Parts: sequence; C-alpha cells; structure tokens
Amino acid sequence: MYTISKLFTAWFLPPGLAITVLFLWAIALMKKERVGIGFLMLLFAASLYAACIGPVSDRLILPLENAYPQLNVKALSPHDVYVVLGGGIHDNAPELEGSGSLRGDSLQRLVYAFRLYRIQPLPVIVSSGRGFQCQRPEAPVMQRYLVQMGVPGKDISMDSESRNTYENALEVKKICEKLLCRHIVLITSAYHMKRALFAFKHAGMANILPAPTDYKTNRTCYGPIDYMPDMGALSNTYRALHEYIGMLYYRILAGT
Repeated sequence: MYTISKLFTAWFLPPGLAITVLFLWAIALMKKERVGIGFLMLLFAASLYAACIGPVSDRLILPLENAYPQLNVKALSPHDVYVVLGGGIHDNAPELEGSGSLRGDSLQRLVYAFRLYRIQPLPVIVSSGRGFQCQRPEAPVMQRYLVQMGVPGKDISMDSESRNTYENALEVKKICEKLLCRHIVLITSAYHMKRALFAFKHAGMANILPAPTDYKTNRTCYGPIDYMPDMGALSNTYRALHEYIGMLYYRILAGT
C-alpha cells in the first residue's frame, strides 16, 4: 500500500502529472505524423523528468555543497561576528509575537547561527531586505526569531536594505566597519556558500570563515522511489542552476 501511494503521488500530482501529460501528448503527435514536434515534446518531457529526480538534482547541487567543509567549532575563537544571510519569508503569516515566518532555508540558517552562538557568543548580523516594495524586509523577522530563542537584542544588528547576495556583502561590510568587526563567520546554506563567499570577498572582506548548513542532498544509496518525480528534487535542481547562473553573472560583473 505504501508503494502504491508513493507511485500515485509521484505521477498524479505535479510535477509527475505534467511529465505524464507531455509524454502522452508527444506520442499522440508522433502518431499523427508530426514527428518533429512530437520528438521535441518528448525531449522536453525527458528533461523535466531528469530535473525532478533525486539522483540528477543531487549530482547538480552536490559540488556546491562540497565546496567548503563543515565548520570546525575550534576555528571560531579568532572571529568576532556571525553573519546570517536570509533565504526568504512567508510575508504576513501569523506568528508568535508578530507576523511573518521564515521559510525553510532561512530557518535552518538561523537555527545554525543560534547553535553557534550557544557555543561561542558573538554579535550577530542578520542580512536580508526585500525584493519588491510590497514585501517586508526579512531581517526584522530573523531578529525576532533570534530574540525569542534567547539571543539578547543588543547582540543583533540588521541589514534590511539588501535585495540579493551581492548587496548582502556590501551592506554587511558597512555594518562591520561600524562595529569594528574584521573576522566574520559567514552562515548560509551549503549550496549558496560558494556564491556568497565570492560576493563578500569581492566586496573587500577577506577574513571570512565559511559556516555552511542546510544541506539538501541525499548522501546515501538510491532506491526505486528516488527515480520518481519529486517536487523537492525539482526545487534542488532549481537551486543548483540558480547558483551556477548567479556565479557566472557575478564573475561577469567583477570582470574575472
């Protein structure tokens, strides 16, 4: 019964349903002797299927996650500030003592920062603004979560202006200059760390200790279910491609 329910979920809900429709459409076109269009449709269905399965999405995102090793807490001692990059909020969602809740990536990063704070208390900079005028900045929501976890408000600084990773770096540098912080512990999702480090170093911040968290990949063997279409795998494929395109864009901007 469990296997049947998994198969039903995989193929009769998005994205599996879309793949099924595209495949059947391609076959129908080929039967009507519209082979060229049918073949293109079949190719598109196959590409979408590949993007939706764990082994392919893991293959794309794993090199990003493995770019930097997991943090050794013994390396924290010479550093003087934690920098946590935001990863999105559910704007105006009902929450304790306010509105707006953190999405999965943001929550993972913030919890990791809190765990490090418990090991070695340091000032924390939360960095994330809003992409569009109608949205609220993420940093105040991140600050509220940290305060509720037990981090004193006086230890938290906010960047509510940045709209992307490149602007994160520029705004955090300004805050670090005011706080006289020169050695930062950079906390973000492992898949995002490579691009984030590039942006921060290009902004002129040299003394950075990577603290990757929020790992997405399945690091064990794969079973038959892992080859079924899955929205989580599709999300990871999107994350990986977004990072590769983002790094290329930043390198073009930097002229390297």
